[in-house]
Amino acid sequence: MILICDEDVGTGVPKALALVGCEAKSLHGLSWAGWPDVKWLTQAGQIGWLVFSRNKKILKVPTERDTIIREKVGIVFLTAGSEHPRTVLRLLLAKWDTLELLWDTTERPFARFLSPNGRLSDKYKDFQL
Repeated sequence: MILICDEDVGTGVPKALALVGCEAKSLHGLSWAGWPDVKWLTQAGQIGWLVFSRNKKILKVPTERDTIIREKVGIVFLTAGSEHPRTVLRLLLAKWDTLELLWDTTERPFARFLSPNGRLSDKYKDFQL
């Protein structure tokens, strides 16, 4: 599994994950920063990378939602939008094996929601795929 972090997550978290042996990339590191969401989501889906984002509104924008479905994107959203990068890193490291299992066993497309307490769910408030 390769985790691709969108611009809302930034570059620090994927860099730190890579330093401890987890395969993670940022949009900036791929020179995809500034691309429309539809374009980079298409790439992520076609390559087969797991997306990690804070931007749950992607699911409410019809063209972006349709891209997730059409390109069979697997995406995990952080439910809390303003967590400190250290907290996000700690959470991802604690849930890494669970995310790999999810990636290996779940038919795509899918969306999951990761809360700061480590709970992974199919729905968050009125967001779901």
